[in-house]
Amino acid sequence: MKKILLISLLLLTGFVQTGFSHSYHYEVAVTTRLVAPKELLNALKMTWVYDEEVSQVMLQDSKSLNILKNNLIRDLEKLSYFTQLKINGKRVALGKAQAVSLKKENNVLKLFFTLPLKTPILIKGSHINIEHKDPTAIAILYYDNPSRISVNGNLKNQCKSMVKDKPKFKDGEFPQVVKVDC
Repeated sequence: MKKILLISLLLLTGFVQTGFSHSYHYEVAVTTRLVAPKELLNALKMTWVYDEEVSQVMLQDSKSLNILKNNLIRDLEKLSYFTQLKINGKRVALGKAQAVSLKKENNVLKLFFTLPLKTPILIKGSHINIEHKDPTAIAILYYDNPSRISVNGNLKNQCKSMVKDKPKFKDGEFPQVVKVDC
């Protein structure tokens, strides 16, 4: 338990070294909504649900949810929020997280935030790929099923999501292939 507390503290303060990557992992269930009014993608609205064990450790180590939220989002910003977005094979620049909130529900932490695109992009007829990579190789982000990825606006019923588990992946790599075709 002391090892888990130490690693969590290091993660929360941004001092994780790759040497820890093989000793501890935690899971984060992700939900993403592509915000695309008038067929222009302008943001990714995300919800991350941390597993119960790491949620409890983070809650023990923090004085308040607000302090924890600020520490989490600050550290995630340094790591590009573990999120890469590609449209038609080209990487898309994401801005700083907005509308950030953190809640405790049923013994787990839920982090809500919006990642705006630096430049809105027309997505009708596009192939969209989302990857979540943790360079520290500690967090494993995943989608339970394709319904965890959606598009709002006019394209809501025209876009199809696909989530497929990779048969093999290295530590720190995203364990799934996630595509949205509009």
